[in-house]
Amino acid sequence: MKYPTMRFVFDRKKVATKTHKGLVQIEVLSEGKRKWIGTGVKVYSDQWNDRKKIINSVEMIQLNQCLDEQLRIIQNWINELISKKEVFDFDKLDRFLRYTNKSESFVDFVERRIEERGDITESTKASHRTFAASLREFDRIIYFSDLTKANITLYDDWLHAKGYSQPTIYNYHKRNKRYIHEAIKFDLLKNDPYKGERFSRGKHAIRKYLTAEELKKVKDAQIDSETICRVRDLFIFQAYTGISYADLAKFNFKRDVQKRGNKYVILDIRLKTEENYFIVLLSPAMEILKKYDYVLPIISNQQYNLRLKIVADYAGLDRNLTVHMSRHTFATMCLNNGVKMENVSKMLGHTNVRTTQQYAKVLNAEVEKDFEMLERILS
Repeated sequence: MKYPTMRFVFDRKKVATKTHKGLVQIEVLSEGKRKWIGTGVKVYSDQWNDRKKIINSVEMIQLNQCLDEQLRIIQNWINELISKKEVFDFDKLDRFLRYTNKSESFVDFVERRIEERGDITESTKASHRTFAASLREFDRIIYFSDLTKANITLYDDWLHAKGYSQPTIYNYHKRNKRYIHEAIKFDLLKNDPYKGERFSRGKHAIRKYLTAEELKKVKDAQIDSETICRVRDLFIFQAYTGISYADLAKFNFKRDVQKRGNKYVILDIRLKTEENYFIVLLSPAMEILKKYDYVLPIISNQQYNLRLKIVADYAGLDRNLTVHMSRHTFATMCLNNGVKMENVSKMLGHTNVRTTQQYAKVLNAEVEKDFEMLERILS
């Protein structure tokens, strides 16, 4: 029986330069057939020597050890085949590599773990997929060898250049650290590049909402487009229920609503936080439901936000409307009308009342504006 030979191949696709890295792969050759296995190690063109492997790098000892270890793992498996007198084939090699996960890149690992995790909701998975997509777009943190302090800093700079808010950037780092720690547990990575690094959480911008007068303008706007009218109605339904888009998208009147006396109430669990929430359907929300025979005309989040800009034009508002503004409008409307914060928290399905207190900051800002108006009058 014949068994394969192996060697390291650098920059098979001929993309490496002194400023652009190329990938080191393991070539497996058996009876004229070849398979190339990514090692996750990338270096510049002047950092590779066919005999010495990686040179001219401060990390060359660790990276060469990493390469040798990957080759050793495959060679040990081949030696086991030889000792058992089993035939080698590439299908067996593929199965072995899937089992060991040694050929995965860091981004591959992240994407796989997102789908495997059973401790997060589908909406949370969606946000983690967005994070993974950002790594692919950044293109400097793809392989495990890319996880360096320098690249983490460059990733932070890149996120800022994209115009993301500091809380959003902090969350991207938080997710990155989560999967780095998993990789360490799976023995795919030895060192945490975030060790000793600190990134600010930042402060969330004041939540935007509509005043009672602005909400009335949206509600009463004469809209001649049926499509835009449906979008307006969805916004009004959210503004009088506080329901998030994710929960709106899965809303089912027959399943989620109960009748209590002469009232209808939503008793459901928030998709994002898995917290129970309780909402009595107010008359404006019931009017929307009746209009659509209790089946709301749901559209994608992206299209919803795009068409809300047109709704704002019809309503004569000199500001953009967003899906989130409807939920914020409901919260501030409740607080303005004396609803206790603990009850608003329950209505919104927040995990704790501190989240709801963000809306109180909005109200404080409005109070401050009123004091400024009084100052102008009195002076």
